[in-house]
Formats: sequence, structure tokens, C-alpha cells
Amino acid sequence: MRLLLINIFLFFSFNICFSQQTLSSYSILNNNCNARNSSLGGYPIGLFDSDPSIAIFLPSNLTILNKNQLVLNYNNHFADSDFGMINYNFQINKKGIFSTTLLYNNYGKFEYFDASGNKLGNSFSANDWILQIGHSKKIYEKLQIGLNIKFIASLYEQYSSYALGSDLSLTYFDEQKQFGGYILLSNIGTTIKSYNNYSKYNNKLPFNSVIGFNSKLKHAPLRFHISYNHLHKWSFNNDFNSSESLNFNTIFTQFFNHFVLGTELMFSENFNVRLGYDLLSRNELQPISRPGTTGISWGVGFKIKGFKINYSNSKYHFSGVSNNLTIVKKLNFN
Repeated sequence: MRLLLINIFLFFSFNICFSQQTLSSYSILNNNCNARNSSLGGYPIGLFDSDPSIAIFLPSNLTILNKNQLVLNYNNHFADSDFGMINYNFQINKKGIFSTTLLYNNYGKFEYFDASGNKLGNSFSANDWILQIGHSKKIYEKLQIGLNIKFIASLYEQYSSYALGSDLSLTYFDEQKQFGGYILLSNIGTTIKSYNNYSKYNNKLPFNSVIGFNSKLKHAPLRFHISYNHLHKWSFNNDFNSSESLNFNTIFTQFFNHFVLGTELMFSENFNVRLGYDLLSRNELQPISRPGTTGISWGVGFKIKGFKINYSNSKYHFSGVSNNLTIVKKLNFN
């Protein structure tokens, strides 16, 4: 059974990676950031610990340590947009631990105008929703496989679209050596209903494939993370194949755009400081005149009277930042 699961995982990794189109919809699927992930550059960590928030987007991280824990997350984004989620983890007899999550993305209020630019006086909203169920299974002592199944609803004014998606992952973690890694295939799926019922084209999910590693220093309270995302494609620029783009600097930049770096300073079990660096965000979003700290994120995690609180601050532009707050509480049932 274990070999069968591994073979299924490898089959999907080599076939699905090269079957996805470049253009995609459902941008909420790109918001895979709770505060801990966001502070480390925006990608998950291959780790088995008591923080269930790192298992929401990497289902193979889900363990018995996350049982009966509730996660609340809120992100104050830009231009009156925000997103958040509520997550709960529970055990079903001997079937193992399950994770349930409801995520939303609110893009704010929009006003109606006619073709001449005259305001019509009414407004409408745009929202995305995800209902997700996750489960993991131990394959070997230090290796787990996980799966998320999610229903996506995208509601923009009078237009709506629905899709089914999934995340498939493997996590390896050696607790004694404090070394871990993961492989993640996220947003595998298909559209159930397009925005335009008469369109012959389906809206594509923003597929991603990621590999990551993390290691804690033996004699220092430091853990380092490195992730390589979008394994299935080389370039983030559609014009990369043009003859003008084929030079050493472009190849060098495209290669490092795949990397996300992060570190955790673990002063104690009750207080951590985190720092992340997303090279793609740095290269694509920084203003030429004032690059500042674009692409850099930081955060803290601490525990107060049974509550785990994670906060992150991500810099996408010198004119504003994205603030993320995650609260974790273990619920005790008699």
C-alpha cells in the first residue's frame, strides 16, 4: 500500500506538472499564506510540530500534535481588500487526523460607471471562497503523505465560476537531526462552471510545484529554510524565448527567481522571530528608484495563556505592506 501511494504521487508529479497552461484564474489559490508561512517568504515548511497552521497548505505536515486545534487567520491587504480563514483539526477514530478549512478573499467594493465615465450610483462586490478538507497518512516513521480536497467559488458581480482542486504532498522530517523536506503539488484540478457559460474555454487553476528543505543548527537556536517553486516551468516571463532575452543575466535571474529563503530564531518554545526573502517578488515588484525592502518579510510568534499568536509583515512595495495575524487555540473536549 505504501509503495502504491508513492507511485501515485510520482505519477502525478511527472504528468500533471507539464499539463498546466500558463494563464490561470482563482487568484485566491495563490494566497497560501498564514502568518508563519508569510513571514518566511510565503511558502510552507516541511516540519512536524504542534502548530497546525503549517499543515493547511502542506497537508502532509498534519499530525496527531494538531488534534483539536482551531486556527483563525486575517490578512489586511491593499486597497480595501483582505483575506482570511478558519481552520479546525480533529481525529476520527483510527482513520487519523483531518483538517477542515474555510478561506475567503474579499476584493472590496466597486462602483458602476457608464462608457462615458459617468458614475451610476450603485456598487458591487467581488469575492472568492474555498472549502477545504485535508488528511495525511504516515508511510514510514519519518515520512508522511497528505492530500487536500477543495471546492472553489469565485463570485464577481453577476459572474460566477466554480472549481474542484487538490494539493498533494510528501513531508520528510527527522526530529533527532532536526532536518526536513517536502514536495508539494498544489492546485491540481478543473473548472466545474466557467464565468461565461457559453465559453468553450475553462478557467485554469494556478498550478504550482514546490520542493523545500529546512535544517536547525545543532548548537544554535536557528532553523533555515529554502524552497524552489514552479518546478514545472523555467521562466516567469512569457517573452523569455525571444532571442533578445537569451543572455547570461536573464538566465541567472530566472533561475534565482524560483528561490525563497527563510530563517527562524527560536529563543524559546514561547517566542520566535522569523525572516523571509522572496527573490521573485524582489525582482518583479521593486521600484527602480526606491527598491527598499521589497520582497522581504518578517514576523514573530509567541504563546500567551494557551494561545499561539503569529504575526507577519510582508513588503511588496514602498507605499504599503501586508499585515497577517494568525491565532491558534487548542480546544479541550472532555
